[in-house]
Amino acid sequence: MNMIKSFGDLSKETKIKVSKNPRRMGVIWPTDKKYMEAVIDAVDQGLVKAVLFGPTDIIRQLVAETDVDSFGSDSGTVGFTVNDADSPEKAAREAMKLAADGELDFLLKGDIVTRDFINMMYDDETGFMSGKDLVTHIGMMQTDRYHKLMFITDGAVNCDPDAGKKIQIIQNAASVVKSLGVETPKVALLAAVEAIYPAVPVTMEEAAIAKMSDRGQIKGVVVDGPLSFDVAISEEVAHSKGITNSPVAGDTDIFVPPNMETANGVYKAMVMYAGVSAAAVIYGARVPIATASMVDSSRNILNSITLGAFLTKS
Repeated sequence: MNMIKSFGDLSKETKIKVSKNPRRMGVIWPTDKKYMEAVIDAVDQGLVKAVLFGPTDIIRQLVAETDVDSFGSDSGTVGFTVNDADSPEKAAREAMKLAADGELDFLLKGDIVTRDFINMMYDDETGFMSGKDLVTHIGMMQTDRYHKLMFITDGAVNCDPDAGKKIQIIQNAASVVKSLGVETPKVALLAAVEAIYPAVPVTMEEAAIAKMSDRGQIKGVVVDGPLSFDVAISEEVAHSKGITNSPVAGDTDIFVPPNMETANGVYKAMVMYAGVSAAAVIYGARVPIATASMVDSSRNILNSITLGAFLTKS
């Protein structure tokens, strides 16, 4: 496989990977038209076979609004089935149980509150994952203003991770980035400043994690921090601030903000105001979970589906 450097590359490589076996995708509560548009597009491209969990009447209406010729037909444009559910909770629980039983390859989180969804993931009733697992939200972005794909984590799951959780977050994100062909991902631990100040505890924590990376305690990645966002993304800015020996500054793959609020804000700002192409997954559970925020378009949701399909086991 060639290194994936764009969403175009991701689409091409995913189609090759799933060409003989479209992935079984469970779609949870797709009650917004943009989710249905993305699902239909993914099915039409041969990426997935979709099982929709939600209110049948609403789903049928949304399908009708997309001008699709057929509904639930193996031979028509759309190949999907609907499992009727009268609440987002019931839809999520049924989809998670099927995924836990190996009947679905990955999930797409539709119009359901993320925090409620995360709580259900850890519910023993679904059998979806162990309480020992750490799942990570990973955003993937492409813009002409940066020379490579950008990954930001964690914008939706882990609220205020300590050092131990940040290391796990880094490792989850690195697994995704490595699967796209990046041999040794470069990780920037973000803070408001790129200096170490005892009065700013996060800078001390990030410096310690970076030193662990230097000593080989965090395998398969290069980590530096604290770094401000402008230093992490621009070698020119880094040099103007006197940072000339960082292996990460200006060439970052994975951006790790200090908390969920910052990561979430950066992701949404990039999508809403910078107009980047984006995708997002929740990674580290039994199966990948494609996801999107309210600011994402149907095109970005399709990108998330494509990434979810790519990350499934062969």
